[in-house]
Amino acid sequence: MKSCLNLCRGTHLVRKRKNGTNLPLCSRPSAPGGITQRSCAFYGARWMLAPLEDAIHVVHGPVGCASYGSTVRGRSFRVFSTALEEKDIVFGGRKRLIRTIKEAKAIMPHAKYCFVYATCSTAIIGDDIENICKKMEKDLGCPVIFVNCPGFKGDSQASGHRVAYESLLNRLIGQGKRTEVGEYDVNIIGDYNINGESKVLKSLLEEMGIRVRCIFTGHADYEGIIAAHTVRLNLLICQSSGRFLAEALQKRYGIPYLKVTFLGPSQTMAGLRKIGQYFGLEAQAEKVIATGYKAIKPGLDRFLPRLKGKRAALFFGAARMASLIKALDDMGTKVVFTGSQFGDLTTYKETCQAVSPGTYIIDDASEQDLEHLLDELRPDVFMGGIKEQYLSHKLGIGFCPFPQLKRAGPYVGFQGFLNFAGSVHNAVYAPVWKLARGE
Repeated sequence: MKSCLNLCRGTHLVRKRKNGTNLPLCSRPSAPGGITQRSCAFYGARWMLAPLEDAIHVVHGPVGCASYGSTVRGRSFRVFSTALEEKDIVFGGRKRLIRTIKEAKAIMPHAKYCFVYATCSTAIIGDDIENICKKMEKDLGCPVIFVNCPGFKGDSQASGHRVAYESLLNRLIGQGKRTEVGEYDVNIIGDYNINGESKVLKSLLEEMGIRVRCIFTGHADYEGIIAAHTVRLNLLICQSSGRFLAEALQKRYGIPYLKVTFLGPSQTMAGLRKIGQYFGLEAQAEKVIATGYKAIKPGLDRFLPRLKGKRAALFFGAARMASLIKALDDMGTKVVFTGSQFGDLTTYKETCQAVSPGTYIIDDASEQDLEHLLDELRPDVFMGGIKEQYLSHKLGIGFCPFPQLKRAGPYVGFQGFLNFAGSVHNAVYAPVWKLARGE
């Protein structure tokens, strides 16, 4: 593996030792001239806020930025654009922004609030977007929220995640009246409703007698957001993107949070038991666990024997990397290398604890890095974003998208693990690989 280590820039790729923790260099700008898998801060903010469909979303910049931010998690969302041109960059885009916000409100009169996103060009020319938002808020009679997320703000889209959560925390959360709090009221932080995940999580908790007030940001409406400070507990699902909001709500409103995950039966059971113990609902948690696992056991008996001993490689955004490794452990599949586009030290510490000694961990891999890792390690299945699919197929390696395709269904909860096992099985045993190998 010496050649692979050299090609992957050494410090960005590490191999877990038997004793001690060694982590890749992370939270750094991408190497100049290198083709990176990262997105920008603007797209990170869109990743967070796009599901909030009772809001107007105005992108202040060239139309290309709006086009880029209109598709998030494989879904198309409505956005409005000021569509700046050369003369607007020279003379300023103030008038265009005011006109666009007014037109958007006329098209969506029932929208309850509005986001205005900065982009690289408008940040560089210095349009005073924040003051324009304050003026339009008085004119329209609804919150007009400035999202200060030009693409160059930070090293990757992870910077935009925090900006988006800060916008919600500072402008919306806490604006609702603090009514009587239900005994078992919770928020879920860090779930983005990929292929219906939010519905699954809400259903599991409701079976235990727990009421979900708001899901950030997969299923969050205006009323839920402004009342998000009126709960007993926050459940942190994605620790990479949601940690800031969970800690801020604890500091500002005294709301504790629990770190839980629902990828794989082991972690789903542990999460439900942890929540049950917090609320004194242990019996209800055990009932949900028994029912859920019994329903999927026949399917698991079919898939798991064929997946035991298989080898997997992972590369995607930092979300749930350690959790996915543990879910693969549940199916007897070993991870040979894993990496992230924008993981931080906390993410990699958790990942290092989850993998076996000898596993490679890489940050901000280029396509060339991934190609050499896949070619030398030859996993049975590769899990990554849609951009990595074609590289995997060219090398004759089965590919399992993560986040998952719509046809696969959600991967969380008990039925979700069966969906996940089925997707991995289909990727490994697709008949096309026999043809590719000449069998």
